[in-house]
Amino acid sequence: MTSLGVMKAQIHAENKFMRYFNSQSYAGKVNCIDTLNSELKLKYYSFVKNELQKIKEKALADNKTDVLDKLLCIEAEMYYLNKNYYKCIPIFVDLFSKHKLKNYIDSSKVFSLLKRSYIKTRALNKAIEVHKILVALKVKHPDIPLWNMNPYLSTIYYEMKLYKECLNQQLLEYDVMKKDSFILLGYYNNRGLYWSKYNDQDSAIACFEIARKIFFNIRAHKKLTAADEFVIGLIDGNIGQSLMALKEFRNAIPLLKKDVRSSMGVQDSNNAAISQLELSRCYLNLNQLDLSKRYIDSVNNMLPSINDYKIKLNVIKQYADYYQRAGLLNESIIFYNKYIKTKDSLDNLESMKDLIATQVAYQMEEKEKLITINQLKIEEKNIEIIKQQSIRNVLITGGILLLLGILLVLFQLKKTNHQKQLLELKNKQIETKNEIINKSLLEKDLLIKEVHHRVKNNLQIVSSLLKLQAGKSNNEKIKISLQEAHDRINSMALLHQLLYRNNEMTSLSFDVYLTSLINQISSSFSSEDKSIKIESNLMPLELDLDTAIPLGLITNELLSNAYKHAFSGKDGVVKIQLMKLAKNTYQLKIADNGKGLPDNFNEVITDSLGLDIVNILSDQISAELNIYNDNGANFEIIFKV
Repeated sequence: MTSLGVMKAQIHAENKFMRYFNSQSYAGKVNCIDTLNSELKLKYYSFVKNELQKIKEKALADNKTDVLDKLLCIEAEMYYLNKNYYKCIPIFVDLFSKHKLKNYIDSSKVFSLLKRSYIKTRALNKAIEVHKILVALKVKHPDIPLWNMNPYLSTIYYEMKLYKECLNQQLLEYDVMKKDSFILLGYYNNRGLYWSKYNDQDSAIACFEIARKIFFNIRAHKKLTAADEFVIGLIDGNIGQSLMALKEFRNAIPLLKKDVRSSMGVQDSNNAAISQLELSRCYLNLNQLDLSKRYIDSVNNMLPSINDYKIKLNVIKQYADYYQRAGLLNESIIFYNKYIKTKDSLDNLESMKDLIATQVAYQMEEKEKLITINQLKIEEKNIEIIKQQSIRNVLITGGILLLLGILLVLFQLKKTNHQKQLLELKNKQIETKNEIINKSLLEKDLLIKEVHHRVKNNLQIVSSLLKLQAGKSNNEKIKISLQEAHDRINSMALLHQLLYRNNEMTSLSFDVYLTSLINQISSSFSSEDKSIKIESNLMPLELDLDTAIPLGLITNELLSNAYKHAFSGKDGVVKIQLMKLAKNTYQLKIADNGKGLPDNFNEVITDSLGLDIVNILSDQISAELNIYNDNGANFEIIFKV
């Protein structure tokens, strides 16, 4: 096909797309762009950009949040495709942090692009975090496309120059990648590159050969396109580079030439330039200086269309090597000096980019924390608003009922004086009875307070005796057992102390009790050579004694265990949450970021007295106990009141 024919075909395709685009509703137009692949998005976005802006304004006026979210996703993807990674990252983070992604397929796509953006900006630790989220999403939804999982963890390790870890990790990824022939082709080509970086060229060549075999199995009996030729040329070029490392320059030359031809066929100037520089090195090592110079000059002429500074730097270095081999030492020194100066300048630029990437990653992390804090504050405000509305409704209802009662009483008073006299007589009798009842209740409260006070004192005496006994024992196990018993008794004593101070005798503010208990336990472990932070989020909750005591003992056991066993290092965080799940259903959650529970852990069959107590007390209050690992040990006690 002639160039004119190609141009006509492109114009026809563009006109066809625009006719279809303009025939859609504004939501349909957004979907039309959103469903295009990356190549077509780049191609057609400029044609529809102004129309999409108008759609955005209309969606804002109509409050069409789903359309606005999709437009935001398209905008972020366009920033990514145009390599403006610092602009796309905050948009991607905002999309998932504010739950604007409507389904898990969209979520996996956004996470994949965010991971790639972090890799491009060298925020590799953030890329690993996003990859872990993607893996968890894939486990939950196995139908997520494999391409959305790219790049895998092994690629991130490669970018971090951890080649051994990269090779080990890639073995773990094989079972997933073998399901798709194209992905498996990339798997073996990448593995060859990793072996090459690890300086095991024989293993690298073996992997490239497997990739070659997979390619020809895929394209068997089919005519190879320019794109196909590029893929096989790329693999051959990789084999050529490994042969160069083995100093087999003559064998490497035909493979590198093939890579150059196929790269030029798809107008990939960067890859063509790299392989031509490798050819120049081969001929230089074979002492064929004219051919070596010819390939350097070829790359030098291509530099205006190349945006890779490393290629430009390698051209200068290759000229210096060539002139040195040719015996032209003055020219060689000039190019070596130019190389050093340019490299220093580019290294400074790279350092600046790394610094910017670090700052952006830090700012994004701070923004994510701020978003999380704001979300928690909004949730707390919503809970408070609901409470206030409930109280207001109760007061209004009570006021109406009271008003109706007063009207009824007034009506009855007006009806007959006799009834008034009877009512007054009855009121006097009621007042007398109320005085007697109030007096009895006051006496009862005083007695109950005294009981709680004495129970608290007795428990403290027992606690002191246990502590004294522990101090006199030389057996470490006995000391630990007595200390644990001492802590359990203290948790019960604290509850009775709060009841003694409280006006209510049959219930107490469990959140206040829990806060005091946490402080008490933290103080008892303050001498430990560890810096453990307690983060608590406790909603106000009134509980009776039958529920509060077991929950307090459970908290004592789990928090003490966290202090003693959760952290192998000196630092850690324990999070304690008390929240409402549904009507009359609440959850007490205690989680740490420590080493977690062993893989063979069985919550039913355990040698730990503490966990036995937790199980028994959970059964006692008919609570559901969930124990699992999630970045540390997690304990959830779901109970009803």
